[in-house]
Amino acid sequence: MVTTAYNVSGGPAAHSGRFAIWISRFPLIAATFIFTAISSKFLIDPVHSAAQRGILLSSNEGITVGRVGLGGFPLAFAIIILACLLSKRRILAGLYMLLTVVGIVLIVRVVGMVVDSSVKESVHLLIPEIVLLTLSLIALGVELKRRGRETGDLSAT
Repeated sequence: MVTTAYNVSGGPAAHSGRFAIWISRFPLIAATFIFTAISSKFLIDPVHSAAQRGILLSSNEGITVGRVGLGGFPLAFAIIILACLLSKRRILAGLYMLLTVVGIVLIVRVVGMVVDSSVKESVHLLIPEIVLLTLSLIALGVELKRRGRETGDLSAT
């Protein structure tokens, strides 16, 4: 005897699907907040925010460059990630973008720490970057698996 169950009533499979959606979105939510927080500091007060990191912005042009580079780019990433987060179709694109950005930032940080001899000053930033990269990889796997199940569910009907 063969029994076929369809998930129409919102049973356990529907709940696991909803859980998978949140796992896929969590790194995007976190990155939106992180990039927004970084950008707001440098957009509002670039001189003071840069000085806290040992960066001297000593001319009006330097302040503008700091505001754009340290404030504008993270804000652009936050907005793009938020747009991906709000569209179910773009979750995967958002995760790939986040993996690319965080992966490159992590590589550049490690190289910079070695070349600039700033390991002691920079090592505390590795932890959140590695955590975000790891969560993004997990979310990517969950999202790909979820999409595979949805494709399988559609072909079964």
